[in-house]
Amino acid sequence: MDGIRGNLTGLQEAIVASDLDCVIATSPENFTYTTDTVVWTQKMGRLAVAIIPREGTPSILVAEQEKGYVSQQSWIQEVHSYVAHGPSPLSALKEILSEKGLATGRIGVEAGFFKTSEYTELTAALPEAELVNCRPIFDKLRVIKTPEEVNLLKFGAVATERALLATYATIRPGDRERSVAGRLAGNMLQNGADLPAFLFLTIGANTGHAHSSPTEYLAELGDLVKSDVGAYFSGYFSDVARTAVLGSASVEQRSLYERLYEVHSETLASIRPGVPVKEVFQVATEGYKRVKIPFPFSFAGHGIGLSAHEGPLLGADDETILAPQMVLAVETRVRWPGQAGYHIEDMVCVTETGLEVWTQHMETRRLMEI
Repeated sequence: MDGIRGNLTGLQEAIVASDLDCVIATSPENFTYTTDTVVWTQKMGRLAVAIIPREGTPSILVAEQEKGYVSQQSWIQEVHSYVAHGPSPLSALKEILSEKGLATGRIGVEAGFFKTSEYTELTAALPEAELVNCRPIFDKLRVIKTPEEVNLLKFGAVATERALLATYATIRPGDRERSVAGRLAGNMLQNGADLPAFLFLTIGANTGHAHSSPTEYLAELGDLVKSDVGAYFSGYFSDVARTAVLGSASVEQRSLYERLYEVHSETLASIRPGVPVKEVFQVATEGYKRVKIPFPFSFAGHGIGLSAHEGPLLGADDETILAPQMVLAVETRVRWPGQAGYHIEDMVCVTETGLEVWTQHMETRRLMEI
């Protein structure tokens, strides 16, 4: 299994430890994790399935129109297909499991991703099988990234920040917010992204919103420009946020941003192996309180990988202990809806001795002036 991004060795060890005969990956994240392939049309009701047995040959089941691409992209050579909008793909899945002698075994399935009707159909089709939720197995494995995953996530982080820098350098008074967002989407593709994943670029009073679509607003001197954006890189997410001002920053804007960056810097400095993530969250909350910036949020960052938000969550209730090769998006922000908002978000990797900040191409210590 050399060269596979996901920890397939760890997955098979977990299959044995859980006394499962196989796992069936059906979510987009875990299908990609097990196959190294993205099926962009995959969604609930349009299944793409990876079957990873305890022993023997893994296999894939996808819609017929995806078979050629998946066969070309995946390390798994056994690829089956079904007719989309035709007979139920679960009939084809049952046949594959029966051929492999797995239809009467303990089968790990991703509870919560199947539609209720599909899960009911699956249990009826496999009356002698014991279906066990395997989602926790994947969640635990994906917290620690493989070296291949780290390299891919780092590439995505750097590419996304470069796209932000290229876009911010072009913003001028009179630019339409929607047009700037379009340039940013293009710059992400130019820097190697497969597709934009989310694009929240706002200007002026719109920066007070967390997640809003670009509008027809025309930029003016003195406006804040805020972006929280991510893209797909072979199925893996990036997530970077930056704030700037068009023209010269006011004393108030500069002061608020520098206080926010102080909290951000302290939060980053608290990240190292062996530290409980809840302590990182405590550093952030105490920092906000000290600099007198409101903090109504339940987390100060999150793991990132095949999901934009995955474990660990840098919050008060997460019991995770930081460890090398965890990749995090650490975010420090404040918003006043309809008025103004500031957001700094860096992608970092926990190392043996501390952390490596991947997103360092833009000025973040001071409010960037465009």
